[in-house]
Amino acid sequence: MLEVAEAPPNPRSDGSYQNDDQVKARLLAKLRERFLLESPEIPVVDAVFDDLELVLGEHADLTMADIEELTPRMHAVFRRVIYVARQPNSGVLPATVGAYQDLLIARFPRDFAQALAHLRRLAMAVSDSLDELLEELL
Repeated sequence: MLEVAEAPPNPRSDGSYQNDDQVKARLLAKLRERFLLESPEIPVVDAVFDDLELVLGEHADLTMADIEELTPRMHAVFRRVIYVARQPNSGVLPATVGAYQDLLIARFPRDFAQALAHLRRLAMAVSDSLDELLEELL
C-alpha cells in the first residue's frame, strides 16, 4: 500500500500544492487505516472482530459480567468508528451513522435483558460501520 509520505506532491509555481483528488483520496485512506489499526483503543482490528463474534456470533451466550466487560470496549470502538465515519468521503453512508447515533449518549442499562440488547445494538452499529469503512479501503 502507498505510504502517505510517498503520495506524489503536485506543486504549483508558487510552492503551494494542487488540490488533487487522488492525493486526497490516498491520504484519507491511509489515515483511516492508521486510525483504525494503530489506535491505542483499538490495538488490532482482529480483537474488535473477536468481540463482535462474542456478542453477535451464533453461539453467543453472555453473562452480565461479560456484558459489563464488553460494553465499554465496544462503546470505545464505536466512538472511534463514528468519528472516522463522519469525515467527508469516509465511505460510510450518513444513514448508517444516523441510525445508531443515539448510542453515543445512551446510558448503559443495568437490567440483564436491556443491557444485552444494548450491547448487541452497539455491536451491530460497529459491524455495519466497519463494513462500510473497510470496504472503501479494499
